[in-house]
Amino acid sequence: MQNATCRHILLVYKARHERAAALAEEAALWLRQKGHEVTAVICAGADSPAYAADPLDFVVVLGGDGTMLGVARRLVGRKVPVLGINFGRIGFLTDAQPEQWCEKLEECLTGAEPVRSCMALSWSLTRKGSQIATGSAVNDVVLSRGSLSRLVLFDVYIAGERLGSLRGDGIIVATPVGSSGYSVSAGGSLLHPSMEAIAITPICPFLNSISPMVFPGNTECSFQILQGSTDCFLTVDGQEGQQLELGDIVTVAGLPDAVHFLGKGTTFFERLRSRGFVLQGSECGKPGEMHEQC
Repeated sequence: MQNATCRHILLVYKARHERAAALAEEAALWLRQKGHEVTAVICAGADSPAYAADPLDFVVVLGGDGTMLGVARRLVGRKVPVLGINFGRIGFLTDAQPEQWCEKLEECLTGAEPVRSCMALSWSLTRKGSQIATGSAVNDVVLSRGSLSRLVLFDVYIAGERLGSLRGDGIIVATPVGSSGYSVSAGGSLLHPSMEAIAITPICPFLNSISPMVFPGNTECSFQILQGSTDCFLTVDGQEGQQLELGDIVTVAGLPDAVHFLGKGTTFFERLRSRGFVLQGSECGKPGEMHEQC
């Protein structure tokens, strides 16, 4: 029996993953049999006009967090939600396991699955007075040193005001969603994904000149590469990057309500526990309840 409302769905599967590709084709056939329009079935990482298709009701990603990031980055600002089916290791951004795909798709098609809105980052690179590159990030924007164990040096400006100079291995600007990645490993704070905030985390700062900080989501941060810095690179979501030059200015700002994920999934704290971010003891109940080893 066909659904009265035809949905337009894009399916993206993890590169070089036969199971993900096979399930994407199976899901596409299932959707078509129910009367829905499958915009395309594409491999992650490939440039495709399907990302700009209109109408597009939602995107199904069959992959891990890296695949989710790459797809979500292409959809920043479009208000097209993404459903993640986990074919990765951690799956912090995904909401369903492969064996649940049919059930989850049914819920998405009927509108039973909620949509979570998260902020993203916009970035720009200015060289010799001209803006030469721009883009978006879902997790983080990182300025870091090259292969040699030498320090980078740059000035840090927050909301137009000079904070100071940072000499170290680099700096991370992360969204709340991205705070559970590189940023927390470098000593930054974990932020709840519903927050509108930006985390700034220095990487091995010399003499701890600048501590990790959290700013409102509409804060603009700028970094200028100074004389005496070693090779410095700009990396976006750990997937895109380019080498910076002396005098380059990288500007990063928050983009509210920019990325949308489908599915309620587990709670933020359950994700932290199940992904190893929080040490688990024995089964503990609610506050006030006594349990052994709690």
